[in-house]
Amino acid sequence: MGLFTKAVKESQFSFDAKEEKLNEIKDYVKDTLEGTPFSEKELTGILLAIEEACTNVIRHAYLYAPGGTIRLKITLTSDKAVFEIIDTGRAFDFEASGTPDLDRYVETSRKGGLGIYLIRKIMDDVDYRARRGENRLILVKNFPKRAAARRVIRGEGISIRKKFAFWMTLILTGLVFIIYFYFENRTTTALRANFRTQIEEVSTTVASQAKDEIVNEARDAEFLLMVRNFRQQNKNIAYISITDKDGDVLAHSEDISQLHSQYQLPPGVASNLSSVPQRINDNGREILHYILPITENEELLGHAHIGFWTANLQTEIRSARQGIFIISIISYVLALLAVTLLSNYFVKPIQKLTDGVKKIGSGDLEAKLPIDGADEFSEIARAFNEMTGKIKEAQKNIVEQERLHKEMQVAQEIQHTLLPKHFPDIEGYDIATIYRAAKDVGGDYFDFVWVDENTLGIVVADVSGKGVPGSLVMTMIRTAIRLEARGNRSAVDILSRVNDFVTEDVKKGMFITIFLVVLDSINRKISFASAGHNPMVLYRHDEEKTYFLNPRGIPLGIRLPEEITFGESLEAESIKLKKDDILVVYTDGITEAMNHQREQFGMTRFIQFIQNYSFLTPEDFVEKLNEEILEFTQGAEQNDDITLVAIKEKVMADAYLVERRKKLLDLVETGGKTVKDACREMKVSTSTYYKYKKRFELYGEEGLKNKEPRGDAMPRQLSYDERSKLLQLIRKFPEYGTTRLKKELESGEYGDIRVDERALYEELVRLRLNTSMLRLEYSARTGRGLSEDQKELLAKESEKYQEKIARDKREYLEKMEAASADAGNGKGKVAAFIDNLASAGIPQDEIKDMMDMFTDLEEEIDEDTALKLLERMSNRVTQIKLDMSKDKVLDQSRFHGQDLSGWKKVADNGIDLNLLDNEEESNSFTSGKPAKRLDEDEDSSHD
Repeated sequence: MGLFTKAVKESQFSFDAKEEKLNEIKDYVKDTLEGTPFSEKELTGILLAIEEACTNVIRHAYLYAPGGTIRLKITLTSDKAVFEIIDTGRAFDFEASGTPDLDRYVETSRKGGLGIYLIRKIMDDVDYRARRGENRLILVKNFPKRAAARRVIRGEGISIRKKFAFWMTLILTGLVFIIYFYFENRTTTALRANFRTQIEEVSTTVASQAKDEIVNEARDAEFLLMVRNFRQQNKNIAYISITDKDGDVLAHSEDISQLHSQYQLPPGVASNLSSVPQRINDNGREILHYILPITENEELLGHAHIGFWTANLQTEIRSARQGIFIISIISYVLALLAVTLLSNYFVKPIQKLTDGVKKIGSGDLEAKLPIDGADEFSEIARAFNEMTGKIKEAQKNIVEQERLHKEMQVAQEIQHTLLPKHFPDIEGYDIATIYRAAKDVGGDYFDFVWVDENTLGIVVADVSGKGVPGSLVMTMIRTAIRLEARGNRSAVDILSRVNDFVTEDVKKGMFITIFLVVLDSINRKISFASAGHNPMVLYRHDEEKTYFLNPRGIPLGIRLPEEITFGESLEAESIKLKKDDILVVYTDGITEAMNHQREQFGMTRFIQFIQNYSFLTPEDFVEKLNEEILEFTQGAEQNDDITLVAIKEKVMADAYLVERRKKLLDLVETGGKTVKDACREMKVSTSTYYKYKKRFELYGEEGLKNKEPRGDAMPRQLSYDERSKLLQLIRKFPEYGTTRLKKELESGEYGDIRVDERALYEELVRLRLNTSMLRLEYSARTGRGLSEDQKELLAKESEKYQEKIARDKREYLEKMEAASADAGNGKGKVAAFIDNLASAGIPQDEIKDMMDMFTDLEEEIDEDTALKLLERMSNRVTQIKLDMSKDKVLDQSRFHGQDLSGWKKVADNGIDLNLLDNEEESNSFTSGKPAKRLDEDEDSSHD
């Protein structure tokens, strides 16, 4: 569609990207094109092209992200119809889809792939644009020529210069004509009036002289001399004739023979019209005949008949008209020149703007307009140059965005390729997942990895980087996990090996959080480890409590100090599920899902959903959650992927155990297998077979059961609600210790809570609220403020803490001085080293830790070597702190008040207390004891 083509009609509508919506789309197109000159055949072709284009969007653009929309925009102009099909799915290389080899299609019987070819054949023009995550297919269909022939053919547009000149010329011509006729009429009227005044004066004079002559009874010669003198003095007089009252001629300037004869009036002259000029014709010459009565004391003495030539008057009028005309022509020409100059003056800047627009349209973004003066045109030129610069910059940005979009598309394709296509079927467990890709690649990844035939690993990860680098890291993670998990049931060991595999290839600033769950279908044990990922949620149905399972761990890909190994930073935990319990592993895309009001789905809403729908099967659970998120977000685009894995146990462990033991006996009794083969197939010892055979014979099926149901390995841990109430209590009474907090929790004011004091203390340690000072500081940050007594207590506790640091510093300095005194010059070296550490800004408690190391080292090696090692370590610690502050991963405040072993516990779970204040808590289970195999002799009392 041309840049300046005026739209006659424009409409647009959005449809869900589903194939069942195609008929609705075609109906919309048909309704919009109603009344256009397209024939039925042409309309059918257009509908076919639109259907093919929308089908490609549904099947290919939204292949990995279903649920998108198609926006169809139709613009009708005077000569064509323009269809724009807009989507936000995957883009494709439009230029690569050239003309296909149809013969090869016939030979190979290939189906599909002809959509673009078909669209190009039907439409007159096809264009495809992919920018800023939006794909736009533009189809143009011209109206048929027969319809165009009936239209009014418009000529080329007239330039502004021509329009200006035309209208100004028209206006000037009209003005000149008006002015000319005005002055011509005015001049002619003035000349005629002047001429009449002259003849009246002359006539009056002649009549006056004639009266005197008549009164004095002058002779004929005197009368004749008088009229001839008047005739000679005024060239405009044609003749003069004086008559008496009887009409006899007393004098005649031209014909003496008429004397004393009766005067004959010229033809057409009325005798009764005195003092009024009357026109007569004398051989083609016009004469004004004037009759003036001659009176004396109101007595009529005679008449004066005077004829005046009008030739001189006409000559004067013609001369005046010529002068006015010449002046008008000169003025007209000068005005046209002025119009031309003005049109050049005003239109030339516009022409420059036009030329600039044309240059930009041709792709020349270097074009600049000269800026002269400070008038409006200069302002336009200045704005135009600024616009050109912005367009040039925008073009660079578009190119960069196109590159990023292409990279994101490649990354998205890589990501979708890595995701599992099928869910594994593991005995005893139901598993279901949600995965919804965001508009941009969010970096979420989940996978199922078989450790062995009875053990399944479930991986949920989130890569911090986006684009192709993040997808490549994801590829490495997937490869490493599949390699290291084979035959390895230790979640910590798997993650540690994966970290060693990928760390060197992960660029600085990028890291990966992973939650790894290992399902043991034989022992019905779920072990897990976390590398800085969101906690796994466990909902105990019988207790109606929610727990956050968050083993200690830091993300993969972070370069740690040499003294700390990644494996030491991880902690493994394990649990067993009970009836209707549910485990949920997720990424933050769920809790951070936003609606149009920028409200997040949030942890509270997520936990409430788990509690309300934990009774559903995993498949129904994830489907319901997906509906809940869609209803909350109301179609708003999400900036992060949404990933979740739900796990439930199908058959409880004790029932499963009985079934396995029955199957073992049936393989021998009815299956015809030997005891050895049956035990090998069931992976148990032969003694197990004989033991349960004996029990079955004595007690029947009851003998195949354990005396007591297997425990659920429940660690000492507060639930989500209990932890929230604990934090609420600490904000209110930060000065309370563990015993008083326990007593207050069990008082009934906070519900029916029963908690072990040791478990409560461990919870405080995990929350880093295990001292009065820490609790008071927490309450000051998040509570309603401290009372005066609490402020005083906090000041005392802080003072004690500072005194302890100062005391420790003195003790260790004294110790080091004493130790160095025995080494002679060593004292100076140690003291200098301590001064260097202090001047470098190393905290005193860390200096103390280093001095402890020095004390230990000097027992094994010489002092100089120990000091060198310690100096290297202090430099390394400083660098680590710098890296940690940049990466914002490890909080240095964790090391305050800890001994040297704290340096080897930097990878603890680290709970954000600000997050807990918003009930977005994380939690952690302590490690349980390893469970025995279900088929071993754990209940030997039956023997």
